[in-house]
Amino acid sequence: MKISSSLFGVAFGVVGLAGAAQADVFNSNHPVTELHSVGGANTAGSFAASAMMGMQGHSALATITNWETSIRSTCASDTGSSLWPGGCNPSGMSAALQTLAGRDWITQSFASTDQASALSSIVTALRLEGSPAVVPIYGQADHWVAVTQVTATLSGSTYNIGQVKFFDGGPVNGSDGSGNSYEGGLLSYSGSVWKNVYFMVIENINPSCDPCTSDPFYDKYVITWEPHVQNEHLHDLSNFLRAPGISNEMNALRAQQMVFSALTAGGIDQDATISSAIAGTHAGRAVEVNGVTPFGERWDYFLVPLMSGTKTVAFVQLAADDGAFETVHVLPQATELHPVTKGTAELTAMSKLHAGETLSPAILTWDPHAKTPFAKAPTFPYFEFAVNDKHQQVGVVRVSLDDGAVIRSAQ
Repeated sequence: MKISSSLFGVAFGVVGLAGAAQADVFNSNHPVTELHSVGGANTAGSFAASAMMGMQGHSALATITNWETSIRSTCASDTGSSLWPGGCNPSGMSAALQTLAGRDWITQSFASTDQASALSSIVTALRLEGSPAVVPIYGQADHWVAVTQVTATLSGSTYNIGQVKFFDGGPVNGSDGSGNSYEGGLLSYSGSVWKNVYFMVIENINPSCDPCTSDPFYDKYVITWEPHVQNEHLHDLSNFLRAPGISNEMNALRAQQMVFSALTAGGIDQDATISSAIAGTHAGRAVEVNGVTPFGERWDYFLVPLMSGTKTVAFVQLAADDGAFETVHVLPQATELHPVTKGTAELTAMSKLHAGETLSPAILTWDPHAKTPFAKAPTFPYFEFAVNDKHQQVGVVRVSLDDGAVIRSAQ
């Protein structure tokens, strides 16, 4: 079945006009060129790439020659002794950016109980300073992104955040120390999903001590940005909102049929970049994912590919309960993908069994803290099977939905 975006062209226009007068879009001062590091897991590569995009977006700083090496080495020098990947911690990075850009870059950290202030600083950075917010995601010290845009509606003295757009700084097709993919292309998350993904740093500070509880940034929300001195401690009051639901009854077929309605309800039709990228696509077969947030909470959603012919252009996530827009990931280029079926995944998993062992029924899932050797992401989930002997669970087998890669581990 082909569900085409062209069917929703009229709806796009009507819904978009209703919301456009009320919403503000806070962008970086200057366009950002998507950059990706060479260094991935357990390095400061994604941090350096996100920082370079931050300097571009705030000050139109030309891309530094050998920027990754230069930023990483300057950061390590300015950091001094540190457990952080490459000896480059967040304080050292803001000091390095002051040196390289000649601007007042700072790093702020917030207690695990004060996510609200950290989130509000992201809004302030873009609203007042046009500064991308350079932040870690999934709770990983080696996975950084540059937030380049937020869409906000002012209600009294509070900004209601509908969408957050960002670029991932790590190497495309690479992964962080927990196996989470560094994503190429443009990503846009609803406010509530971004609130779940932006997490305090708890993993991959250093393999020698993880969790490195003595590190000053452990269990903290971290943000690096460029403010004027008088604005360093301002935090816009903000709520990061869930997009409107579109149906009280959802299943995979309904997700496929209604994905463009969900994008419209979530305001994505007002984003010219994303709308242009997905124009003329049709919805492919949706799957339900029973994932886990960085907080360890259930995250159930439908994953819908947007296709051009047989190639995938983008992935959209819709909430499993009501079809609310959650994320859209526009791939760097249309890609021919060959996802495996649950049956094929089970046969693959069985090849990892020992005598007398059995598999429990699989779930299609994603967990940012599950360490896998293959790349995974909310848009690239995997089948997970418990392995049991006669008495107890003795292991886990995971099979990638994307390409059938398989791994057995103790947990």
